[in-house]
Amino acid sequence: MSRIRALLLPLLAPLALLGALASCADEQPIPESFVRAEPWDAETLELAASLPVQDGGRVKPLDTLAGFKLLKINGKRSLKLPNGEKLSRTAFILDCFFFPEQAEDYECFLVENDGVLIAVGVEPKAPRARYSYNALEAGRAKLEELADRLRHKSSKERTPVEVQLLRLHRNLIDFEILIATLAFARLEPPTEDSRLLTERLGEDPDPGLTPILRHFSALQAEISGLAGKERATEAAAFGALRQEIEQALWFGRFSPALLPPQGNVEEAPEWKSPGSAVWDYVQDPDHQASSLAFLPTLERLEVAKNGDRAAFRFQLSHLHGLLVERAEARQEYGKVPLEVTFYRLDFFTNALAFFLLSFLFVAIGWIAPRQRLPIWGAWGANLAGAGLVVAGVTLRCIVRDRPPVTTLYETILFVAGCAVLLCLFLEAVNRQRVALALAPLIGALGMFLAMKYELKEAAGEGDTMTSMVAVLDTNFWLAIHVTTISLGYSAGLLAAFFAHVWILGRLFGLKRGERSFYSGIARVVYGTTCFALLFSVIGTITGGVWANESWGRFWGWDPKENGALLICLAQLLILHARAGHYIRERGLALLAVLTGVVIAFSWWHVNQLDFGLHSYGRIDGAMRVLLIFYLVETLVCGLWVVEWLTDRFRGGSEPAAQIE
Repeated sequence: MSRIRALLLPLLAPLALLGALASCADEQPIPESFVRAEPWDAETLELAASLPVQDGGRVKPLDTLAGFKLLKINGKRSLKLPNGEKLSRTAFILDCFFFPEQAEDYECFLVENDGVLIAVGVEPKAPRARYSYNALEAGRAKLEELADRLRHKSSKERTPVEVQLLRLHRNLIDFEILIATLAFARLEPPTEDSRLLTERLGEDPDPGLTPILRHFSALQAEISGLAGKERATEAAAFGALRQEIEQALWFGRFSPALLPPQGNVEEAPEWKSPGSAVWDYVQDPDHQASSLAFLPTLERLEVAKNGDRAAFRFQLSHLHGLLVERAEARQEYGKVPLEVTFYRLDFFTNALAFFLLSFLFVAIGWIAPRQRLPIWGAWGANLAGAGLVVAGVTLRCIVRDRPPVTTLYETILFVAGCAVLLCLFLEAVNRQRVALALAPLIGALGMFLAMKYELKEAAGEGDTMTSMVAVLDTNFWLAIHVTTISLGYSAGLLAAFFAHVWILGRLFGLKRGERSFYSGIARVVYGTTCFALLFSVIGTITGGVWANESWGRFWGWDPKENGALLICLAQLLILHARAGHYIRERGLALLAVLTGVVIAFSWWHVNQLDFGLHSYGRIDGAMRVLLIFYLVETLVCGLWVVEWLTDRFRGGSEPAAQIE
C-alpha cells in the first residue's frame, strides 16, 4: 500500500505542496487557486458533455462516462455539495480532471453498510452515509489489505459486508484514476541535473512536462553521442527523469481514453488516455507520437482553469474540435450527440413519474367512479409513460445499431413497455378498468426494476449499452429470438397479473355478485395466455435456429433452453386443460399464476446459476429478490385455496366435481 501511495502522491498533490511531507498533506488547507470559485458555465458543460471518449469497447460521450462513474460511486447521477450547489455528472468529472484536490473533499462515496468502515478503522457517521475520499483515506491501507484477501474468496461465500467492502475498494480506485487523468499537466520533473535538458528548455518558455517531451527523442540521440563521464552523468539524469515521469503517470495510463489515434478503426482500434500517450512516448518517442499533438491543449486547459474562464472555454473548444474532427474521420462520432440527448431527456425516470401519476388518477377514479376526468387522466398519463418507454428504447436501438433486446437490462424495459401497451389495448376492448389500473402498476414496477438493475450494470459493466461480441450483436435469428421470447414473457406475466386480480378480488369480495366482471377477467387471462404461447413457441424455435448457426446444435438442454421449454409446456397445459374442461375460471387463474413463476424462473433464475451458456447475467442480490417473489406467489396460491374453500362453503357456482 505504501508503494501505491508513493505513486499517487505526485498525482494528487497540488504544485504548491510538492515539497511537503505526505503525512502533512491532508492537514494543509487547499490553496485558493486550486478551488473552483464558481459553478461551471453552461457552455463549458455543453462542450465537455459531448467530448468523445472510448470506454467499454465503444465511443461514447464524456457525459455518459461521467454519469455511470458517479452512479456507481454515489448511487445517483448528481451530487449535492454542502454549500447547496448541485453538481451534474459532467461538472463532477470536470472537477475530478481539473480540481482533484477539491473533488477529494466531495462526499460522493456511498457506503451502505457501516460494517465496512468499522472493518477498515474509519469512524462511521451513520449505518448508511456518504463519505469523501479524504475521509476514507485513513482506512485506505487496511481496505487494500482486506480486498486482496477477498479476491480469492468465492462470491457465494462473501458476506454482505465483504461485498460492500470490495465495491468501495473498486470505487476508490476508479476515483483515483479519474483524478489522475491530467496528472501530466501538473507534473514538474526536476531538470537541474541535466545540462542538455536545461539548455534545451531555456529555449522554450512554456513550463511543465510537454516541453520536455518535445525534446525527448533528440535528447536520447544527443546523449548517445556523448562519451565518458559526461555521458554517464547525462544518462543517469535522463534515466531519473524518465523514471519519475513513469511513476507519476502510472494511474494516468488507465484514465478515460480521450485521444483517438490516426488511421481507421481497423488499423488502430484503441484510443489512448493522456497518461498512456505520454507513457508510450516515454517508452519509445517514435511510438504513437501523433497522440502528443493533443497534449499542449490539455496542458493549457490545466493552466487556464485557474485564471480566465473565457480562456478555459477557448482551450476546451479547441480541444473539442480536434477530438471531434479525428473521431469523425474514423466514423466514430456520429451517435455521440444523440446519446447525450438520450441521457439528458432521462426517458425512463420521466416514464416512472407518469406511471405514478396515472396510478393516482386511477385511485381517484375508485373514490369517484362516475367522474370521467380521472379516467381520461389515467389514460393520458399511461400513454405518456408508454410513449416515453417506446421512445427511449427506440433511441437506444439507434445509438447502438442493434435490436431492442440484447441484455437483461433491456429485457426489463421491453417487457414492461409491451405489457403496458397490451394493457391499454385490453382496456380499450373490454373497458373494465382493470387493465387501466394494472398498466401504471406494471409500468412503474418495470421502471423501478430497470433503475435498480442499472446500478448493477454500472458497478459491473460500467454502462447499459455495452458492446457485444459479433455473434450476439448482428445475428438475424438472435434478434428475432430475443424479441419474440420477450414478448412471450410480457404477455405471460400480464396474464399472471390478471389472475392475481381474479384471486384477490374474489377473496376480498370485490364486485361480489357481478359474475360478468370475473368472467371478463378470465377471458383476458385465457386470451393473453394464447398470445404469450404464440410468441414463446416462435422465440424458442428461433433460438434453436440461432444456436444451430452459432454453436452447431439446435438444442443442448441448456438451463435457459429448458426454461423456455417449461414456459411453453406450462402455457400448453393451461390451454389443453381449459379446452378439455378440466379447469374453469378458478383453475385458470391458479395455473396462470404458476406460469408467471415459471417465466420468472426462466427469465432471471437460470442466469444466476453457475453453469450453462446463459450464466452471464448473474448479479449480487438477485437470488434474494427471486426467493421473496417465490414466497409471495406461494402465499397467493395459499389465498387461492382459501378463496376456493370459502366459495364452496358459500355454495359456489362451479361444480364440485370439476378439477380446478
